[in-house]
Amino acid sequence: MQPPPRKVKETQQVKMAFAEQVGRLQSKQQQEVELLEDIRSFSKQRAAIEQEYSQALQRLAIQFQRKDWQRGKGDSLNSGSVFAVWRSLIEATAQSGACRLTAADGYRSLTADALKSLRAAKELKAKRGLEQLQRVQGEVVDALRELHKVKKRYYQLSHMANVAREKAADTQAKFKKSDHGIFHFRTGLQKMSSKLNTRLKECDQRLTEVRNEYLLTLSAINSHHQYYYTAELPAIMRVRPPGIS
Repeated sequence: MQPPPRKVKETQQVKMAFAEQVGRLQSKQQQEVELLEDIRSFSKQRAAIEQEYSQALQRLAIQFQRKDWQRGKGDSLNSGSVFAVWRSLIEATAQSGACRLTAADGYRSLTADALKSLRAAKELKAKRGLEQLQRVQGEVVDALRELHKVKKRYYQLSHMANVAREKAADTQAKFKKSDHGIFHFRTGLQKMSSKLNTRLKECDQRLTEVRNEYLLTLSAINSHHQYYYTAELPAIMRVRPPGIS
C-alpha cells in the first residue's frame, strides 16, 4: 500500500505554477531568438548565392558583348532580326546580373543592420518581460503569504476562544454546583467566572476582527489572482518592443 501523497502548501503550488509560466516565457523568447538567427543565416547565405549568381551573369554577358557585332551591323536596327534579339538577350542578362547584385546587397544589409537591431530589441524585451513577470508574480506570492499569516492568527484566536469558552463553562458549572458550599470558595469561583467571561468576550471580539480581516484579505487576493491571469500575464506574453510588430 502506497503512502498518501504529501500535502503541498498553496504558496508552494503557486510558486510552481509561476515557475512553469516563467519557463514558458523564456522558451517563447528563445524560439524568437532562434528564428532571428535562422533568418540571419538564411539572409547571409542567400546574399552569397545572389552575389555569385550575379557575377556569373555579368561575366557571361561581358564575354559575348566583346564579340564582333559587325556581322549583324546591317540588321542591328531591325527589331525583328536575330541579331537584335540576341543583343536584347545579352543586355537583359547583364541587367539581371545587376539586379541580382542589388538583391545580394539587400540581403547583406538585412543581415548586418536590421536583424541586429531586431535581435537587440527582442533581447531587451525578453529581459524586461521576465523582470516584469517576476515582479507581478512576487506581488501575488507576497499577498498569499499575508493571507496565510492572517489565517494563522485566526486559527490561533479561534483555539484561544474555544479554550476560554470551555474554561468559562466549566467554572460556571462548578459555581452552580457549589450553592451550599463555603462562601469564600463560591466567591472565588464567581470572580474566576467573571474573569473568564471577560477574557472570552475579548477573544470573541478579536476573533471577529481577525475573521473580517481574513475575509477581506481573501477577497483581495482572489481579485489580484484573477487580474494577474486575465490582464497582467497576457499583457506580458504579447508585449512587443516599440517599432516591432
